[in-house]
Amino acid sequence: MSEKILDDHTNGGNSSNSSINLNNTRNSDSLNSENFKITGKNNDDFIPPKAIDTLPDIHRVSRPLRHVKYIPTKALVFYSIHHPPQFTYDIKLKPPGSNNIIVQVLRVGLNPVDLKIYNSYTTNMNSYTGLGREYYGTISAIGSKVDSQIWSVGDEVFGTFFHPNLGTGTLQSSITIDLNKDVILKKPTNLNKNEAAGALYCLGTAYSILHGLEENQKIKPDSNILINGGLSSVAIFALQLLKNYYKVTSKIVLICSGSAELAIKKKFPEYVNDLIFINYQRNLKIYKPLQSMINDGEFIDYDATGKPISIKFQQGKFNIILDFVGGYSIIEHSNSLIAKGADYITTVGDYKANYKSDIYNAPDNPSANVRKVFSKALWNFSYSHFHFDPNAKYVKYYGNWPENCCELLRKGVVKTVIDRTYDWKDYAEAFKYLRSRHAHGKLILKLEKF
Repeated sequence: MSEKILDDHTNGGNSSNSSINLNNTRNSDSLNSENFKITGKNNDDFIPPKAIDTLPDIHRVSRPLRHVKYIPTKALVFYSIHHPPQFTYDIKLKPPGSNNIIVQVLRVGLNPVDLKIYNSYTTNMNSYTGLGREYYGTISAIGSKVDSQIWSVGDEVFGTFFHPNLGTGTLQSSITIDLNKDVILKKPTNLNKNEAAGALYCLGTAYSILHGLEENQKIKPDSNILINGGLSSVAIFALQLLKNYYKVTSKIVLICSGSAELAIKKKFPEYVNDLIFINYQRNLKIYKPLQSMINDGEFIDYDATGKPISIKFQQGKFNIILDFVGGYSIIEHSNSLIAKGADYITTVGDYKANYKSDIYNAPDNPSANVRKVFSKALWNFSYSHFHFDPNAKYVKYYGNWPENCCELLRKGVVKTVIDRTYDWKDYAEAFKYLRSRHAHGKLILKLEKF
């Protein structure tokens, strides 16, 4: 009987004369030979299969994973400082969790912190790290518990996304925003895509620093302010806030290069009469022109033809110093430059910024650590090294900076100064220019849709 069944099977079950009749099997507990009647042709020609000498090993395997829908992505990542960044397609996002939003990223603003994070990874840990800390994009999906009255698919948004140690960055075609951790805002209509992408990280830094001074009643219309590194993006936002928001009327002194001076005068002609520019390229010992200006009550500048110009300066020693370059020169001569009870705030520290070697969260040198603790007693001024963390959980410590900065942008109190925009594929050129420290404003990468 078994030979006839196998013969019908080997013929593909297509023989017109072959059939299998099952009698009384639907209600029986077992099947036996009496339940089957088999008819067919060529049964006598059946050749039985050869016996298997050795049975194969049979292993128990787990059932396949159920199908999971992923959002495909393209991302720019790196493994260590010794390997250049590269594109990967291996990051697949899950659909948004209950309190999450998926944003399709279209523009990314570059910041020096991207280079510092990159420099921090000196060994390959067999895991990639993403680049980019701020973004502009559109919402492509929202979680079940996200308030649909506030957020909806298609909204234009911008924000910060700061996860330097978790392998993710904004230079990724889509990112998952956690409303409890990440800053996301609707883009004001008066901002274009590039301006939105390059706004929040540096504006948030500048606003947070000045908000702290305001809380301590240190910013006044006649405050005597020195900004070291006048054309860094943080300094550009700080300058606008001081003039347009805090209404500082005294002259603000900027230490910068000659090209930076020309750029500021071009971008902000309304500030020209209220600014004094100290060109560090002509004054390697930067404290000397500052001392002369304070002692003599005037600053000697030069026009395009080299003719000297006298600018009155009777504001005395500085009571607010914002340092975005670093170095020890001003601190070293603090007795002749810094007023009693002044505030010295640096984002760099004693070491001059070097984007080729600086690492994220590098420790200060011993003297700077001493100043942070004993500056008021030893030097008669307050010294602090400011580290900005743009995660949502720290917003309350910085005066609700996201909402306030968004409102300042919406009202035109401050604006984002863009230097250059690059296609995503030209990221190496963009980072090279950022590393040169010659940028006169923000650098923006334009991401392709994926």
